[in-house]
Amino acid sequence: MKKSIIITCIVIAAISFFGFNYLSQNKSDEKALNIASIEVTTEAKKSDADFIYGIGPRFGPIKKEIIHNDLSITHFLDDMQQDRITSIESIELIVIENDVESNKRIKAKSSEFNEAQINLLKSFNYSDGFKLRIDYKEKHFGSTELFDAYSTPHHTVVPETQAEYIYGKSALINFFVENTKAATAQIPEDKLKPAKLYFTVTKKGSIENVNLDRSSGFPEIDDLMTLLISETPGGWIPASNAKGDNVDQELVVSFGLMGC
Repeated sequence: MKKSIIITCIVIAAISFFGFNYLSQNKSDEKALNIASIEVTTEAKKSDADFIYGIGPRFGPIKKEIIHNDLSITHFLDDMQQDRITSIESIELIVIENDVESNKRIKAKSSEFNEAQINLLKSFNYSDGFKLRIDYKEKHFGSTELFDAYSTPHHTVVPETQAEYIYGKSALINFFVENTKAATAQIPEDKLKPAKLYFTVTKKGSIENVNLDRSSGFPEIDDLMTLLISETPGGWIPASNAKGDNVDQELVVSFGLMGC
């Protein structure tokens, strides 16, 4: 009798030991999965990574301090263009509102901004967007002939230091990719549309004003992305101006197929 009791106790102890180890292992696996959702642990497949193709300002960033203090047309032309341009014929400034060109535009037949354009540019605040139409004559290598050409840079006004995800852009993309795999697995790629989701990183580092500007064509995907950007783990580092004061900044995450 005493012998059988001892054997029973040994069996119970063994079961308890292995059961504890199993539960502990499961908890470790859960922790690893949670960490993987905010850190880049493996390179995502190209087809997955292509689902998220842009996070940042709507257009090319230009710092507010530049358009307020050091404004020159050269800020809007790359080195190659500047080497080829012989003369700038005209500059048109066009304000972009709600993602489309507005009727607020000023044209100057000059090689530099005129006073009205400068005043308009200096009135822009963070996250305002604009487009330039720069018409010029250029020379081509090996030719003495001049050619008509133009450039249409699009820009968004940004703070001196832009807002960023606390773990970095790669980790943020990985977080989106990992959490949308299941939802996008059964959707044909050619059925997705280019979608854009706007959101504001506040001066306190929180996310506000999450707004779907353009749908992917699948409401369940749109809703999922809205939820993910609203509940991104870890938080954000807010933007700051030239004085070092934190400011709000609007950003956009683009997903679905590549598009404008």
